[in-house]
Formats: sequence, C-alpha cells, structure tokens
Amino acid sequence: MEWIANLNRALRYVEEHLTDESLNVEAIARVGAYSTFYMQRLFYLLTDMSLSDYVRRRRLSMAGQELQTGRKVIDVALKYGYETPESFQKAFRRFHGITPSAAQKTRVQLRYMNPLQINVSLKGGSIMDYSMDTIGELTVLGRCRDYPYENSFQEVPKFWTEYYQKGWNREVPGVLGVCFDGDEGPTFTYMIGTFCQPDAPVPEGFEKRTVKPHTWAKFRAVGAMPQSIQKLNRQIFSEWLPNNTEYDLEEGVNIEAYSEGDMQSETYESEIWIPVARKG
Repeated sequence: MEWIANLNRALRYVEEHLTDESLNVEAIARVGAYSTFYMQRLFYLLTDMSLSDYVRRRRLSMAGQELQTGRKVIDVALKYGYETPESFQKAFRRFHGITPSAAQKTRVQLRYMNPLQINVSLKGGSIMDYSMDTIGELTVLGRCRDYPYENSFQEVPKFWTEYYQKGWNREVPGVLGVCFDGDEGPTFTYMIGTFCQPDAPVPEGFEKRTVKPHTWAKFRAVGAMPQSIQKLNRQIFSEWLPNNTEYDLEEGVNIEAYSEGDMQSETYESEIWIPVARKG
C-alpha cells in the first residue's frame, strides 16, 4: 500500500502549499515519488477529476471562505494565484455560481471541497483476467500526439476516430495505443500504431520508437470501446494494485492492444499492458 501513502503525502503537500506560486502538478508528483504522468493517471482513476482541477477547487473553496470574513477581492485573488481580478472572477463564478463581491454578503451559500485523503478498500471486486509476460525490447511505429492528462479520456477516442477517417490505418495498422510518459510537464505522448521491426521504414507523418525490456502484467478487457478499456484501467489501479503483494508499478510506458473485429461489440476483446517489477 506504499503507493497510497505516496498519494496521501502528495495531498498533504497540496494543503501545506495551497497559496504558493510554485504549487503545480510537477511539484506534487515529485513529493509523491511519481512521474507527472503516473501521478495524474492514478489521481484521475481514483477520484474522477484531474489533479489540477482538484488544486483549483481547493483554492476557490478557501478563497470563498476568506471573502466571507471581509477580505478584499483583489487580496484574495492574488493570494490564491490569480494575476487579475477578472481571471479570479471568472474562475470563482464558474465554481461557486456567484461573483466574488456577491460572496462577501451575509447568508450567501458557497460551494466547498474538503481536502481529499485516498482510501482504497481491500474487498472482493470483479474477476480480472491477466497474465505475466517478460518481453525483450520492442519497436513500435505509429502517429503520435501529446495530451494533457486531465482531458485525455475524452480526447484520445477522438484521435482514434481521426486515425481511421483519414485512412492512416491503411499505411500503418491501428492495433496499439501506446502511452509514453513525458519527461517533464503535465502532458504525455499517445501513439496509435503497431509493432514493427527495428529497421522498418517510417512513412511521412509517423514515428518509430523503442520500448525497453519489461515484465508486463497483461489485463484482458471484454466489451465495447472505449468504455471497456477505460473501466479496466480503473480496476487495475483501484483493485489490482492495492491488493498486489508481489509487484510494483514501473513507469515509462503503457500499451493498449486491440484485436480485429467490431469495437462496438459486447464481445470485443482488448488488452492493457502495465510494466511491473518484483517488490524488494
């Protein structure tokens, strides 16, 4: 359960530095001992919100409380990281439904998000089909696009639609979705493509990348896309990882492997490959 302790340590850091200009996803990830990619992935899959959204909601919750004590709007805006009253007013109204000046009046109800603490209940869950497979270096070929993690669940399926609508699959089959962890920043690279030989030619607009040797935990999903594989992602991080006593998560890359057939069928099969290493 060390990874849950890491997440909660990162959440405590958020509370202790809520008014710091330096508070960002990269800093929070460092405290949690994760890359920005995995920190955001874990947080989103466990909470259904992005880490940056959580920080924003906590700041606006505290800003609302301070306005009701009589503090000036401009002072509160600057304290919680807004450079202008206009940007603060826009964000405040989106969250609370009223303007900052209206929030200073008595008997006004404001929204409030309590600080989070991650707890995972170790109870029986869904049956998860998986196997362990140690594989040497792999080469993948495909089209790549960078995404901020906070909206990737909505945007990546659009990339798949575009990949087939534009006929890119006729140049390189779209049988893999590969997530490459970004070195810095709140984004990651997503590739649609296939495995290939190391010396395979690279068509214009495509990229070839190497995936280092790993032991992979391969999980099987059955059902219509993208719901089935997104559901499986959540199960891996909320059920399999907390119960696992043998393996730690390795960072760097995740692979989605797709079979032929109707992706909207309830019997469609796909896989998620997670790199792992034995504990200790």
